[in-house]
Formats: sequence, C-alpha cells, structure tokens
Amino acid sequence: MPQLPDLELVAEKVHEAWMQTKKSQGVTTRQSETGEELMVPYAQLSEPAKELDRMTVRTVYAAIEALGS
Repeated sequence: MPQLPDLELVAEKVHEAWMQTKKSQGVTTRQSETGEELMVPYAQLSEPAKELDRMTVRTVYAAIEALGS
C-alpha cells in the first residue's frame, strides 16, 4: 500500500475544506465548546482544536488501511 501523506498536512487541508464549506453556507464564525474561534487558519488553532482535524485524518487513514488489507 502506498505511504499516506503527512498527517499534519492533511489535517490542515481538512480544516481549510471545512472552513470553505461553512463559508459557502454563509457561516462566518464558529466557536468551540470552550469559546475558541474555529474559523481561523489551521496554524492559529489551539492544539485541542487541531487534534479534532487530526482525529478525522486518522479515522480516514485507518479506513483506507482496513480496505487495503
């Protein structure tokens, strides 16, 4: 199975895609349960907020690996 792209780079792309989807729906602000603004570039997110995107990527990677075996 080919090596999957770097988790952090994909997590950033996932976040960008999420923001674009929200913006296309007219959403301009979104806060986490702790009050953190999430509609900011990935680099500006807290580690807990980044971890949500990383978890999404890990889940997809696990599904890809499961299907490839």
